[in-house]
Amino acid sequence: MNDNTEIYRVLGRLESKVDSLLEENRRFENTMKDANKRITRLEHDRTMVYGAATVLGVIG
Repeated sequence: MNDNTEIYRVLGRLESKVDSLLEENRRFENTMKDANKRITRLEHDRTMVYGAATVLGVIG
């Protein structure tokens, strides 16, 4: 096999692996964004519950 042919074959494999890694990274980033949104929502809801509990404690 020609040296250039071998180099191009290896470069093609590397490019494919890099593309796979980039796609996996995009999926991971989306998962992290979704998790961050969920955590923010939970923190907000927890604050509302603490506030309601405080009001009920004072009234009650």
